Amino acid sequence: MKKTLALVLMLASLSAFSTTVFAENTTTLTTTVPDATYTLNIPADQEITFGATDTNIGNITVTESTGFADGKNLKVTVTYDDFKCEDVATTIPYKFGIESEKAIGFAVDSGNYVTFAGKVDGSVSEKAYLADDSNMLIQGVAIRAKSEDWGKALAGNYSTTITFTSEVVVSE
Repeated sequence: MKKTLALVLMLASLSAFSTTVFAENTTTLTTTVPDATYTLNIPADQEITFGATDTNIGNITVTESTGFADGKNLKVTVTYDDFKCEDVATTIPYKFGIESEKAIGFAVDSGNYVTFAGKVDGSVSEKAYLADDSNMLIQGVAIRAKSEDWGKALAGNYSTTITFTSEVVVSE
């Protein structure tokens, strides 16, 4: 009985000692960044008057934008080719341009872009600016074809497609 009592007392004394628990020394925090959303509005299809040298075709705007921030912008790349006709070999070259408060500039070569700047309220600016020139705010877009290029074109139905490709980018 003494042995049993000694064993019970020994087990009781062992259970009185606190057990050390090893915890990790890190804290993990997580968050989810929602996708930026927006509606890109581009000029509608339209008929260009034969011989017109400068034609305003509308504007590029963004509405219903959320999920942006200062430095998180919307980049819209503009690509296009000359007017072409399936029935003849001639083309009608033109330049895509922007209208700003300063002037009409036709420096938007195919593959160039405009940027809508992200704002701290989560939206983007109402007006875009040309490439990296934040001083050139866009108020409209236009095309310019030279009179001599119209004159060189053979008879036929010509068309061109302007493609606007948008992507959310982070400024450097």
